[in-house]
Amino acid sequence: MNLNLLRQSAIALGHVEPISIESDGTIWLGQDTDRVYLTDPEQKAVTKKAQTIEAERASAKQAVLDRLGITADEAALLFN
Repeated sequence: MNLNLLRQSAIALGHVEPISIESDGTIWLGQDTDRVYLTDPEQKAVTKKAQTIEAERASAKQAVLDRLGITADEAALLFN
């Protein structure tokens, strides 16, 4: 999962900086010397929120492509 998306989701759920996200997706709050790891339910809530945001973004992108009448492959050609 995209680590930036996990950070956005954690913030959206009320967690405050500093937020650190390890490469495996584990999230902890606070300074490095005073880490507070999210509980399993909190971690799952952040992951679920990130999946929801990701799905909403994909849907919004598809809606724009549909309005423009182009496919995702055609849109990708515009940026390569």
